[in-house]
Amino acid sequence: MYIYKRKGQKVLFDKQKIINSVMSAYKSVGEDFGQSESSSLSRHFNTHNLNEWCVSELGKMIPSVEDIQDRVEKWLMAENPKVAKAYILYREQKKQARFIKERINYMEEYSQSHDNAATSSETDANANVTIKNVANLEGEVYKTTNRLIQRARMKEKLNKLFPEVAKQYEADLNHHIIYTHDEASTPVLKQYCMAVSLYPLMMEGVGNIDEVTPSEPNDLQSFSGQITNLTFLLSSQCKGAVAFGEYFIALNYYIIKEFGSVWYEKLDIITTTEHCSQKRTIRDQIYKAFKQFVWGINQPAGNRSYQSPFTNVSYYDNTYFNSLFGEFMYPDGSKPQWAAIDCLQRLFLKWFNKLREKQILTFPVETLAMVHDGDDIIDKEYKDLCAEMYAEGHSFFTYISDSADSLASCCRLKNELTENTFNPTSGLTGVMTGSCNVITLNINRIVQDCDRYYNGELYPDEDDNPSKHWEGQVLWKCTFYPLLKEYLIKILDRVYKYHIAFKTMLYELEDRGMFAASNGGYIYISKLYSTIGINGLNEAARFLGMTVSNNKKYIEFLQLVLGTIKEQNKAYSIHNANRPFLFNSEVVPAEGLGGKNYNWDKSENYWVPEDENLYNSYFYDAHDDTSVLDKFILHGRQTYQYTDGGSAAHINLEDHLSKEQYLKLIDFAIAEGTSYFTFNIPNSKCEDCGHIVKKPMGKCPKCGSTNVTQYTRVIGYLRPIKSFGADRQIEADKRIYSENSLSIN
Repeated sequence: MYIYKRKGQKVLFDKQKIINSVMSAYKSVGEDFGQSESSSLSRHFNTHNLNEWCVSELGKMIPSVEDIQDRVEKWLMAENPKVAKAYILYREQKKQARFIKERINYMEEYSQSHDNAATSSETDANANVTIKNVANLEGEVYKTTNRLIQRARMKEKLNKLFPEVAKQYEADLNHHIIYTHDEASTPVLKQYCMAVSLYPLMMEGVGNIDEVTPSEPNDLQSFSGQITNLTFLLSSQCKGAVAFGEYFIALNYYIIKEFGSVWYEKLDIITTTEHCSQKRTIRDQIYKAFKQFVWGINQPAGNRSYQSPFTNVSYYDNTYFNSLFGEFMYPDGSKPQWAAIDCLQRLFLKWFNKLREKQILTFPVETLAMVHDGDDIIDKEYKDLCAEMYAEGHSFFTYISDSADSLASCCRLKNELTENTFNPTSGLTGVMTGSCNVITLNINRIVQDCDRYYNGELYPDEDDNPSKHWEGQVLWKCTFYPLLKEYLIKILDRVYKYHIAFKTMLYELEDRGMFAASNGGYIYISKLYSTIGINGLNEAARFLGMTVSNNKKYIEFLQLVLGTIKEQNKAYSIHNANRPFLFNSEVVPAEGLGGKNYNWDKSENYWVPEDENLYNSYFYDAHDDTSVLDKFILHGRQTYQYTDGGSAAHINLEDHLSKEQYLKLIDFAIAEGTSYFTFNIPNSKCEDCGHIVKKPMGKCPKCGSTNVTQYTRVIGYLRPIKSFGADRQIEADKRIYSENSLSIN
């Protein structure tokens, strides 16, 4: 029989070590360890009993050292409680000493290692951390403790609300059925991602949450400074992204204050401001505001382990704008005019695209939202603008919808505003939505656990055909699918309870005034969804013998899993006016989790595809030659309708397409119901002369140097590949970028 040691090594079980530790415990309290105790202990820990215990109680074949020691404690409590207490105390002392030693060793290893910050991270690798220093080392050291505290708080709350699943929570985490994102990032409970209203900023400024800033912004310069401060303040209040769906709406308010309501008609008029006597055009004054915001948010923040705050801004076409902000009123009672917002959006799009020819900045992540009527984008000018900017090498997300009843932000999140009591007619409400917590399902493991459960096999032999039970059956989906659905619903039933416990604690903290974002009116916990993440979906399909491609069998499998989750999301949602509990689901970006799930499953004898090194985040395989059109189809209405938290199609291209080709792809997306997508063409920067080109290059065309850094999306945001974690670097090297040979009939 084998056991797993604390660092994951699989070794032969040595019963004598158990006997020796128990004898020491008896000796420490002056008790005799006689023949009867020795015989009882040997029987309790013989191979047959241990195997049965592992399968029936632990649900696995190979126990850990901790599992064995837990069993020793139970045996001692029954045999001799006095000795048991001594054993437990000694075990705890050893645990504390081991923990401190491990933390010290980790600090030494982290500071001496030549690996980047993401690879050196013990959990939640993050390519957004550019360099290693004491700030991010501090954050890493605390992660183990943070996780322990978070789990203890969750178990405590679950014991009060849902005692039947309290013990199962940690078991589900340890068995890697589920994963709680950023669990280790902080010991306190925080919301995850949030799209906030900027109305409070216009009314009161950040002084209502920082108690430093004297008043609300009254001009362009003070607004630019306060919104940058606001980004950092709000970022400290959450674990994920901060999205500004009203950035250009608010910015326009302060431009009007300085240059009048029709400023967009006089962009090239030279002027001065109260704070700057230097003569500049209105256009240049606006560019200055852009610079202050963008350069500010790309600075690393010490309160987030030396990360830049993940920030998103949204653009809207005319139809979207009128639907969301047609009745929106500024603090002075005026309304934003489309001509001004349109001008601002176009200025920023083109300015930021040009800026990335000088410096490849990561944030903000941009999302351009458009509305279609079933046949075409209603606002043809914005459709044209979208294609034009893609053709010029810009990197942003596009979200298209048949109505303005939902909003996409960050790199995945799509929330249905109509179900989140969004009121677009009130300036006091603003764009508020987001996610308070993300718990991701490991679908590959769940499918295999289901297979083994119903077939009486906990773990198949290494040479077993993983799809043997279902392959070739005439009524394939009629046999396994009902079982899988039943099995998945049982897991989801627990996960919703975990989510409710977490959000309940957030509500309690909000009631105590602990969230500055809520206190300031920027976002409320009631506006946030609890998100079911999805990972390992493609890998589960391959386990069942399917080909991951645009084929009926695979799509039916996607619809079963995604449809079941959405169905249960609706069934479990609690539409309470004051304290709602709303659920959605997304195919998570999984920057670090994709690699962790893969490695966990592989090490524990689950089937994993040997041609991969992590689980991906799309409905297609990024490492094969799936056509661009098939990628759009796979992320079209037949799947996207089920992911009410979002799923983004990342279309990897070798080079930029023409404007006409992008226009055709937008039309194709409408036809197929593909709502959320981006085009990813790697950027290159020469580290010797600083020259940047918006396509892959191995040699600088300007100076001839081969010291070139490649930039691409790690998931949703643009980063240098050298900053990726080790698993993601391997994955990035495998990505296939389609050639510019697109043809749409």
